[in-house]
This record gives sequence, structure tokens and C-alpha cells, in this order.
Amino acid sequence: MDVRSYAKSAYLADPNSNKAIALSDGTWKDMNMDSVFSRIDSCGSLAGEERLYAMLREPFCDGKELSKRDQLIRYFDGHDELCRDYRSRLSMIGGDLSQPASVTLEKLSEIKPQSNAGHIICALLGLFSIAMIFIAPTAGLLIFLAVLILNISTYFKRKGEIGEYLSCFSYLVRSYRAARAMLQVSDDEDMEYRRKLRYAVDVLRGVVRGSFLITGGRGLTGGLINMLLDYLRMFFHLDLMKFNSMQKSVLEHRSGIGQLFYVIGEIDAYIAVSEYRRSLPFWCVPEYTGGDGSVSFKASGLCHPLLKDPVSSDIEAGAKGVLITGSNASGKSTFLRSAALAAILGQSIATVYAKSYKAPRFRITSSMTVSDDIVSGNSYYMAEIKALKDVIDLCDGGETVLCFIDEVLKGTNTIERVAASSEILKSLVRDNVLCFAATHDIELTKMLEDHFDNYHFEEDIRDNDVRFSYKLMKGGARSRNAIKLLNIMGYSDRITDAARERAEEFEKTGIWQKL
Repeated sequence: MDVRSYAKSAYLADPNSNKAIALSDGTWKDMNMDSVFSRIDSCGSLAGEERLYAMLREPFCDGKELSKRDQLIRYFDGHDELCRDYRSRLSMIGGDLSQPASVTLEKLSEIKPQSNAGHIICALLGLFSIAMIFIAPTAGLLIFLAVLILNISTYFKRKGEIGEYLSCFSYLVRSYRAARAMLQVSDDEDMEYRRKLRYAVDVLRGVVRGSFLITGGRGLTGGLINMLLDYLRMFFHLDLMKFNSMQKSVLEHRSGIGQLFYVIGEIDAYIAVSEYRRSLPFWCVPEYTGGDGSVSFKASGLCHPLLKDPVSSDIEAGAKGVLITGSNASGKSTFLRSAALAAILGQSIATVYAKSYKAPRFRITSSMTVSDDIVSGNSYYMAEIKALKDVIDLCDGGETVLCFIDEVLKGTNTIERVAASSEILKSLVRDNVLCFAATHDIELTKMLEDHFDNYHFEEDIRDNDVRFSYKLMKGGARSRNAIKLLNIMGYSDRITDAARERAEEFEKTGIWQKL
């Protein structure tokens, strides 16, 4: 299981996550959030990756929570040595889990507790067979081999039933040891996260006692000790007996275990965000406007976090929506994602790749990368109108919504597309909604100019080459270059000249001539 799949499954299984405010799967995909997650993720533990993913998936924190996150991120940014020490401890935990620890622990109650009597008998038989080798070597060796076969076969039979739980217990113990080591790095008890970490360690101290039987040795000789313990575990069933004794205790302390994973995850995630901030040439903490229900969006130097050398944009939107025109590859979709990511990352990790950002806290939704589905029988157009309906339904809920729509209804014919698109976009201009939309249909700039502010991207075509400035400009697009681009790509003059003439004729008469 890769990191993103692991983090997603952990988030979906978390009963404490608030799915009601989460980004939808469609919006997560629209904004390439898997790639954004990977861009930010430098976590040293699975718990850190789980927490970072959950933060990004639920970008609707209140002001107090965002302020707390920013404070901790800044704290770690100012304590490089502490971060290195913490990461060193977190590296002790490892990640040999087939599914999230929270999922495994939740399923632990389904495993029927088992007595250690059978394992004790196997262990006693093992001791007896070893003793017999010294008393009667030939007979003792035969007894030893018979006991060895019996103990190993019963060992692997039981381990096959509880193997993932043993791995989870081992992960828990390593997490406990890492947390205890982290508490020894610094004595700054004023920090709330340290108090939570100490509480979790104190609660779980009795749970993990004797856990070396499951996790093996430590230190420079850990490899040799583990090898020896592996053989001893198989022969004497040591880890199976420890599992049976720990099972009840772990179930009784699930809340403390959950807090341990949560706090370790938060520390790791905030360190990752502090490193992400340092990787940016500039960034800002978002400034949030009051909760009067009005919508606005103001940003300067806005950039996309996945681009190595992005062109920045300035944008200010208020009561009207934002309608963007321009040719393919001119920058429309990238700008929409830059604006959306500013809101998502600002409301989740208090970090915006811009020089300034000011807006209310939004619910964020989108309809951008829609595709057809052969299996379900949905055409592109059906998938598109369903995605748009989801956007409208969220806007109908009365919350403050920021929505992004790219190429409205491009899956249908021109006449109906322009007619329906204009009405859909107009319906999204409300007191509680701010809509950013991109389109190739220049007709919409005139039809909606009372409801949307027009912006555009343009390109410069010279010497059979096209150059994009990627600069956001006010006003609607002033040129159409699709046919010119056909020339540049090597289409014959017969095709392009005829296409140009046909377009000019339609603009004059409003009628397409027969071929």
C-alpha cells in the first residue's frame, strides 16, 4: 500500500473525522491533491502522514484551531535541532503495516481471546526436549525434533490468524518508545502537545510492559538479538503468549492509544509543514474576514504550489463571480487551481503560496476534471451535469461556498451549452457563494457581465510560434487563436483558410453554411 492510499484509508476509517466538511472525492481529484499531499509530505511516520492527509481533506478549521496550528508550525520552524531529534525518534517507528493501525485495533475485538494454556504446554515440551538431549542424547534429539515440528507448526497456524494484529502491537510499542524518547529531548512542558504526549505515555506504560517479546531487541546488537528471539518465539511461542496477555489491555486503552497516534501524527505533520514553508520562495498566513456572510477573495502574488517556476497572479473578487476566458494552455485551469489551493491550504495548514491572502473561510467545491464512466454507463455529459448539480446542492445549503468550474457543459452542443451555462453560472451568483469559472465561450463574457467580473489569459503568436505569458489580465479575451494554432501545428492551408472564412461568415450572419 503506497503512502497516499494508506493515509486515505486511515482517514476514511477514522470515526473522529468530520466527513461533513471534507473535500469531496471529485474536488480532491480536481485539485490534484494527491500530488499536493506528496509535495508537502516529509513525515517520518505513518501517523504523521495520516494527520497531514486528514488536515488537507478537511479544510474548514475555525480561527482558533488555525491559529494553534500556525503557532506550532512556527515553533518547529524555529527549533531545527529539536525537529531533527524528533525525526530521529520517529524513524524508530517504521511502517510495516498492511492497513492503518486504527483499523486493525478496531477489528481486534472480533478476535476471540485465547488461553495461554496450549502455548505454555508447547513451551514446557520445548524445555523438556532440550533437557532430554543432555540426559539421553539419541532419544532426546528425536524428541527435540518432534517437539520442534509440533511447536513451529502450531506457532505458524496461530500466527497466520493474528499476524496483522501482532504487527500492529509491534507498531504500537515502537510508537510508545518513540514518544518516550521524544519527551526526553526537551523539557519545554509549556507546550500543550508535550502534555498530551506525556499523558498518553503514562497511560500506556503498563500496556507495553514486557513487549520486547513481540518487538525484539534494540541498540547496536538489535539485529542479532532479534534473530535469536525469532527462533525463541517460534519454539516457545513467546510472542503469542504476550499477544494474549496484551489483547485485553489494548482494548481497554484504545482511547489512550488513539491519543498517542494522534499527537505523534500532529508533531510529525507540523514539522513537515514547517519544512514545506521553508521550501517556498514566499508564503503568507491567511487573513480571514468576519463572519457576516459576505463573500470576497483578495490575493497578491498567488502561485501554484506544484509548479517549479510559477507566474504569480493578483486577484480581487467581491459580490460578483470571476469569469476567465482564453485559449487552451493559456493558464485558465492552472489559475483556478491556484486560487482553490490557496483556500484549501490556508484553511488547513495556515500556509498560502502567495504574498497576501484575505477571504472568509469557505466550503470549497468544484467541477473541473470530469470524465465518462463506461462501467456505470455515464456519458461525459451525464457525469458533468451530475458534478455541477453537486456544486449547486452545496451552494443551496446556505454555507459560505467557494466553487470552481472549468469549461461549463463542454460535453454538449454549442447552442444549448451557451444557453444552459449562462443560467447555471448566473444561479451561482449569490450572497453566500463566490464562483470562479473558466470558459472558451466568449459569448458568456457579454451575457454575464452584470454578474461576473471578466478576466482573461492571452498568448502571442509570432514567427509560427506561440508564447504564453500566463499573466491574468482584466477584461474578456480579445482574440481567438484556435485556427492560428492549427497553422503552427502543421495543418494544411486548405483546412485553416477555409475554417477561417467559415468562422468569419458565421460571425456576420449567425448561420453556418453547408459544406
